[in-house]
Amino acid sequence: LDKKGKCDDVRMVFLSAGDGPLIGHNGGAALKGQKPTAEAIRAAAETAAADDIDPGSDIHASAEYRRQLSRVLAQRTLIQAFDRATGG
Repeated sequence: LDKKGKCDDVRMVFLSAGDGPLIGHNGGAALKGQKPTAEAIRAAAETAAADDIDPGSDIHASAEYRRQLSRVLAQRTLIQAFDRATGG
């Protein structure tokens, strides 16, 4: 976070959502310059799940389930990261 409390640097990486680690370029870009509000975090997670990952289906999970799980875990992780960044 910068001195004004806005996101200065954001990196999102998803594991087990593709053949290897997937970088959430669009999800991170959605947060850059934003204050980490619940709405901004939700929008970034939605963007990343829709645009940055392309999970496949297999016997363990469907692509839809992996996309939903990525969305939920991205939100939880971003909340935790911003909490740590603000000293919470």
